[in-house]
Amino acid sequence: AANATWGEGNWRESGGGGTVWDSIVYDEGLNQLYFGVGNGNPWNHGLRSGGEGDNLFLSSIVAVNPDTGKYLWHYQETPAETWDYTATQHIIQAELEIDGKMRKVLYHAPKNGFFFVIDRLDGTLISAEPFVDGINWAEGYDLTTGRPIENPDARFYKTGKPFIAIPGALGAHNWHPMSYNPKTGLVYIPAQQIPQGYDVPVSDIDKKRERLGFNVGIGWAIGQLPDDKDVYKAAVAATTGRLVAFNPKTGKVEWSVDYPAAWNGGTMTTAGNLVFQGTSTGLFKAYSADKGIELLSLPMQSGIVSAPSTYMIGGEQYVAFLTSKGGAFPLVAGVAGGVTRQLPNIPRLVVLKLGGKTSLPPLPKKDEVIWDPPVQSGTPEKIAAGKALFGRNCMVCHGDSAIGNGFTPDLRVSGVLPDTEAWASVVIGGALKHAGMVGFGSQLKAEQVENIRHYVVNRSIWTKENLPEMTAPTPR
Repeated sequence: AANATWGEGNWRESGGGGTVWDSIVYDEGLNQLYFGVGNGNPWNHGLRSGGEGDNLFLSSIVAVNPDTGKYLWHYQETPAETWDYTATQHIIQAELEIDGKMRKVLYHAPKNGFFFVIDRLDGTLISAEPFVDGINWAEGYDLTTGRPIENPDARFYKTGKPFIAIPGALGAHNWHPMSYNPKTGLVYIPAQQIPQGYDVPVSDIDKKRERLGFNVGIGWAIGQLPDDKDVYKAAVAATTGRLVAFNPKTGKVEWSVDYPAAWNGGTMTTAGNLVFQGTSTGLFKAYSADKGIELLSLPMQSGIVSAPSTYMIGGEQYVAFLTSKGGAFPLVAGVAGGVTRQLPNIPRLVVLKLGGKTSLPPLPKKDEVIWDPPVQSGTPEKIAAGKALFGRNCMVCHGDSAIGNGFTPDLRVSGVLPDTEAWASVVIGGALKHAGMVGFGSQLKAEQVENIRHYVVNRSIWTKENLPEMTAPTPR
């Protein structure tokens, strides 16, 4: 049944995607197991299966018998997924009164920006309403068919034109846990606004499948910002976070809190009418669960992306959480990371209680960063080739447009950047593999590595000349 929905394409080589991770939930009352399924590989549905079929069971909630593994039902949230809209986000079981009757339901807020209420008995879609603003890949869902009402322009591989999607591949909600409070009836979602450009691949680098690097089948050049100061500033302004208190009964956002940066921590709600959440800007916050009134804001010196937990010992309640700058966004965001780039990365377990007296230790001193870009020696053609190669092989760790993230080394101020041989010894030879930078000698040729160096030199010069304060390298 699934094979019939895939058509032709390179999925037979790539595997097609559809990984299952994070959201696996057991329903004791119905003896059913629910799991969310990930995105397609490559992302581009036009390449993956020739633009044909829904590609089951990508981006779906699937129910099986936990004793036998027998398929029971599924609901596909994003048919023919092409934007990295996984459905692996957290699945919450609840009971909801609908038309005077209590129904067993699932709550789900995936990457694609719509909040789904699904019948647990048979997978019927009950409602699908937006929990963030500006969604433009679809205008809503047809409750009769259960399918999204898509914007034709979103299928960039059909139109042949770039499409700026809201949300982008990092999603309106990613892996950060959401939570449900039965007393308020609200679901608390760590949401975000991160647009992304998609385009058909125009270079062989983006079309060809390789052993290493992102094999996503889209034009990566559009994923990197051009030489335009206004575009850079607009990218920062458009990338924000939000705590959303969503009411599944009304299909509306009950209240929300806007944050200046995306990629904030998971939420925890308690019977004491509280919601806790850490932020990527280093604040740990508590709100009233019913009204969203801020009750607590503690500076924690580093970003917080995990969800807090609570427990009791000897009749005393504690709240615990981890700090650090983990996840995809801090790595790849570049300038869009905004203020979060300047925060140090401090992996630390923090435990709070009422009346606690402990203070955080002072931040360690950091060395001054010397930003002195080398002289540009690459031609425009070599720089352009290096840009495509950087997007395919380097951006996911070293940041959009080579703008460092404060998490991994900023290549624009690397000591090996001015020297061709030293640069190649790291990128090809793996001279720094002991520090996590493996060699790409099996993947890249010497000429390609040199083009990447030309591109990084170009980015170091341009950012220092045009946006020195916004993109200043962060000390580590």
